[in-house]
Amino acid sequence: MTVLFQKHFQIAYVVRNLEAARARFARDFGIAEWDVMDMAALLGPGHGTRFIGNAYAGDVMIELIEPDPDAETLFRDWIPEAEDGSRLHHLGFLVFGDEAYRSAIAQMDAAGFSAAHSGSFGDNLDFHYADTTAQLGHYYELINLKPAGEQFFARIPRN
Repeated sequence: MTVLFQKHFQIAYVVRNLEAARARFARDFGIAEWDVMDMAALLGPGHGTRFIGNAYAGDVMIELIEPDPDAETLFRDWIPEAEDGSRLHHLGFLVFGDEAYRSAIAQMDAAGFSAAHSGSFGDNLDFHYADTTAQLGHYYELINLKPAGEQFFARIPRN
């Protein structure tokens, strides 16, 4: 059995307005430099996520997700009231290799944490959200980082 909660690297928040949340993170936490992805431009319209901003605070990646409030997504119900607000959505954990990734997913399934959403982001990574919300209050994301993903993550600013 794999011991989970290893290789924690990311804290992800859902935000109402990415620009307002970035300004607040800069003011309150000193995280001012971000890599921002326009998800509609990358994945096409109707994807459900408007923007994603990523920044490192030391060795921890902070992810801000601005969903389309009218789209049915894993993020919609987590949108905070305040324009510059943020709400914890998931913690991200790295696994390396397809076998380790499948094994960790099987372990989450066996523990009763069903899949909330899974997919790939190009050649960079595979992701799997396990629904741990009843147990932990947030989702648990497994990320299978591929070689191209290491270069993708390298572009994210360090604060």
